[in-house]
Amino acid sequence: MKKVYEVPNESKLQQWIDSTFIVSSASDAEELQQSAVPFTQATLYYLPGPSELVFRAHHHTVDGVGVMLFWDSFLHALSAPQTHISFCEEPARLAPAMESVLGYPPEPTPAQAEEAKDLFMSWAGSIPGIGPVSKLGTCPPGHCVNKQLSFSASQTDAIVRACKVKGFSVTSAVQAAHVLTLAQHADPRHKLSQYVTANQFNLRRFLPMPYNSSKYAVSVYYTPLPFKIDLPSSFGVIAHTLNEYYKTSYENNAHALQLKGTFTRVLVAAVQTPEFLAAPVPRDALVSSLGIIEQYVNRTYGSLRVKDITMGIDVIMGTSMLHIYTFHDQLRLVYSYNNAFEEPANIQMYLEKVHGILLKELLL
Repeated sequence: MKKVYEVPNESKLQQWIDSTFIVSSASDAEELQQSAVPFTQATLYYLPGPSELVFRAHHHTVDGVGVMLFWDSFLHALSAPQTHISFCEEPARLAPAMESVLGYPPEPTPAQAEEAKDLFMSWAGSIPGIGPVSKLGTCPPGHCVNKQLSFSASQTDAIVRACKVKGFSVTSAVQAAHVLTLAQHADPRHKLSQYVTANQFNLRRFLPMPYNSSKYAVSVYYTPLPFKIDLPSSFGVIAHTLNEYYKTSYENNAHALQLKGTFTRVLVAAVQTPEFLAAPVPRDALVSSLGIIEQYVNRTYGSLRVKDITMGIDVIMGTSMLHIYTFHDQLRLVYSYNNAFEEPANIQMYLEKVHGILLKELLL
């Protein structure tokens, strides 16, 4: 896909500002999302009533960690505005592809191309795995909703300490609880013997400065990677399996990093084919961990105080998302879904089940 950046003149610049910075009378971000319309460019909303900012962007232009780094840059600029901002130099600051940053060849070898296809088929040939009851495919999409469940600071601290003792990450523990919740409430009309997903990996830590910083926030430096595990399995087995997978898939693995671009191109091409579009769609929520938000966003910027952060996505095609992160020392789970496909009461139940499983397995 080729994209062209046009350096704006004064008139075009004003048009861009008018169309992408919107002051909204919505009572909060959730109400804004209920009335949101399709957009063509990244858009920033200011909600003066609740004193909230909302950033909407297409996922092919920025990833989750990139959004957090964007907020860091924006809030720094807001707290200490520059007196003069000049345009025309921005093309030099556009983020390069990760392969270019790491010095990998632009074209894969035949062996790498074949390996990327095999990796894709390890996922595509196994989906869908277990998933919740959904009306996907039987009705048009409705509204996009983000449902959040927060743990107390004391519970979060206890969970972190328990995970360290047991030898797996908080992300692995939360996802294991999510898998057990899915297994308890899986649609019996679909495969029940396997959990199949594509987990999200933030690859910025493998990049040199400044590409791993907020200077290149608006970029896509992550990758999905297939994962599956046979069921039934215990919480401990799932958590340890996930932990090993998260620790070893890219750490000290230049081969896997070099394969990332080829795998992405195979994935993008395959999911647009008639055969893939006609196949059953996975119904389980994709899991994405943002870690500790304070790694990217400060709690204060001068006189500005960041009271809360919520990450969500617009779910249109039916694939929900479960974001995991901590902010202000509280573990947060945000389940993004479409209310035409899944019942709000069920989403609340899933989150409460995950909460209960974590407390039972780690704290009781």
